Amino acid sequence: MRIKFASPARCILIASVLSMSVHLVASANDAALDQGVRECASGSYTQALSVLQTAYARADQTADKVKAASALAQTYVQMDQVAKAEPYLVFAFDHASNKLDKAGYAIDVGNWQQQQGHAEQARYYYDTALQLAPSDAAIAISVGLNRQKLEVKNLTPAANLKNLQALWQQLIQAGELPQAARYSLNLGVQARALGTEGQNLAFQAFDHARKLAAKQGQARLQLEALDQLAQLYEDAQRYDDALALTDKALLVSQGQEAHDLLINIEWRHGRILRGQAKNTEAIAAYQRALEHIEAIRTDIPVEYQDGRSSFRETLEPVYLGLADLLLQASAQLDDVQKNPQLRRARDVLELLKQTELQDYLGDRCAVDTARANRKTGKNDVIADDTAILYPIILPDRLELLLETSKGMYRHSITMSVAKMRADVLDFGNILKDNLSFKPQAKRLYQALLAPVDAELTQQGIRTLVIVPDGVLRLLPFAALHDGQQFAIEKYAIAVVPALSLTNTSARKRGDTTYKTLLAGMSEPGAVVDKLPGAMVEQLLAANPQTTANGRQVARAVLTRSLRNIPKTSETAILNKPAQHQQLQQMLALAGVDEEIRTLEKLTSSQTLLNAKFTVAAFSQKVKTGDYQIVHIASHGVFGGTADSTFVMAHDDLITMDNLQGFLRAGSMKNQELELLTLSACETAEGDDSAPLGLSGAALKARARSALGSLWPVSDDAATLLMGQFYRRLAEPATSKAQALQKAQLEMMKNNQFSHPFYWAPFIMVGSWL
Repeated sequence: MRIKFASPARCILIASVLSMSVHLVASANDAALDQGVRECASGSYTQALSVLQTAYARADQTADKVKAASALAQTYVQMDQVAKAEPYLVFAFDHASNKLDKAGYAIDVGNWQQQQGHAEQARYYYDTALQLAPSDAAIAISVGLNRQKLEVKNLTPAANLKNLQALWQQLIQAGELPQAARYSLNLGVQARALGTEGQNLAFQAFDHARKLAAKQGQARLQLEALDQLAQLYEDAQRYDDALALTDKALLVSQGQEAHDLLINIEWRHGRILRGQAKNTEAIAAYQRALEHIEAIRTDIPVEYQDGRSSFRETLEPVYLGLADLLLQASAQLDDVQKNPQLRRARDVLELLKQTELQDYLGDRCAVDTARANRKTGKNDVIADDTAILYPIILPDRLELLLETSKGMYRHSITMSVAKMRADVLDFGNILKDNLSFKPQAKRLYQALLAPVDAELTQQGIRTLVIVPDGVLRLLPFAALHDGQQFAIEKYAIAVVPALSLTNTSARKRGDTTYKTLLAGMSEPGAVVDKLPGAMVEQLLAANPQTTANGRQVARAVLTRSLRNIPKTSETAILNKPAQHQQLQQMLALAGVDEEIRTLEKLTSSQTLLNAKFTVAAFSQKVKTGDYQIVHIASHGVFGGTADSTFVMAHDDLITMDNLQGFLRAGSMKNQELELLTLSACETAEGDDSAPLGLSGAALKARARSALGSLWPVSDDAATLLMGQFYRRLAEPATSKAQALQKAQLEMMKNNQFSHPFYWAPFIMVGSWL
């Protein structure tokens, strides 16, 4: 299965689009190789990889090793690990025992080159395949299909259609080749991509593939063809025909491991049934689609394009579609039935939140481990003074799902999703620029918190835990205003990526305070030579004399920001020593010394400051298991993916994987941190995945909670807030969320720091207790 960026109805494309020569390895005699090929064909790529690696290692004969290499390469391609595929593709091509096999492997190498954007190399290998097997019809058709895919952007729609029609005639004339059904599917997909002009040809090709696959006993290809035909009918709004084909597909799928194909089939089933107002049946279809996703979640490759995950573009609508249907159906139920229905919707949202974090981290294991190790409070009951709020952004409205010890409540607000996103981003920018904010703060409060005010007030809620959705992850809920007071004046507020990943057991305080490791960098060292090139370019392009944009200048002066620094039109070109020195000056954090000194007085701690804060020293300290709190005061960035997220030590970058390695080794192997604080990190602006970085850092570090900020503030403000937070945290019976609330309220009383710019960005993520 391949996940592509496309409209929801077309997002999951069949493997046959790749036209790699699966047929050349499927006849292998080796049982392990046969099993690996079957696993790959069914979308179970992780299992296929394990089996095929074993088959490759154990192969004694060159012919068997070649077949295993080809199958391994195809599995890596399907998993989007294309770099790992190349050596196996080349090995298969170089060591093929006859010209026909070598021609097939030449096509595979050509397809790989095409995926890499190497058009000339792809053409070379396609030509080589034709030279090796000039009279073989299957090779000629395969080359033609893949070459057409390569050239499609260089040709007019009419020329593309003409080429595909010629290939169609060639395919029909070739008769019932073993590969004919797959080639026909490939041709149909390419024809459908041409739009209206190609629909008739697409229908002929898919129907031909369906009949051939049924005749040849190729059940999976028959299922793929039925799926594609049903999609054509849905696109044409012939819903009854689409449903009939879907029913046939479900019948054919019985007894098959075809989770990857059944995701789309059941999802379409649910969409059409929903459009026909058959919501009960639609819910069942969506539920089955979700179960198919979960069955192969670890095998679904995630691609990123313009910072957006392919998961969000493709599979997320399945989760949201099911949650949407469940929420709407709850309106028709009495109070006894409503709570279980709303909890079911919540459970679907929790699965979605887990999957979002898995995709951000690129690591299913970390999330699965957190879920398995989750500790809960007594009977897993929410405290009487605590509420969990799920704001859910749907295409046509905002849903608020509230859970308290009394039950679950639902509020639905009709609004524009685009307007909501614009309001959230505008509010954040206004706060960051230290400007007047009340109208925006009130408007967002009315949308997000006012609808649940009655339940919160009646039940005496003191702590509000928010599970934010999408752009709402960028929103400082503490700064929302009801016209009389800020939200933080009413509630201690915490954020969790998913309740099912949060340790909600009461923390053990004992008679002693937590031992704390304080790590800080006010004067960067060799780390400035390890920064990403784009960041270095941005920093060196900054012109401190520029005053044209006063808002950005103010922000650059007031904050520890590595972003939003005004740029000149050209980047300065410096020699290495001069560049090193300039970066050190620009990244100096004078306030860190004071922050560390303040916290040394408030905590039982050891300190790594500046030259002592090396990656090696930090690793050595945390591995001892002596510390329950790790506080890092240094530059850091939460990017749109885990790979673009890091914290700066004096000598090098600390990545998320580094953090995981340090805090899961030595004496920390079986322990968890109580709190990870990152006091000077910032979130990539406008990227609503970036705040997952703080959640991910906590998860990787196996920390119950993490304290960080949505944007960096002035040194004085950070030092003051952190001091107040740790002072309050030491008070008996004060939770982390309450300690942060009290620290923020103290900041509000200080005229110098009363604007939400200074206190609102700080958020408690994870356990609020």
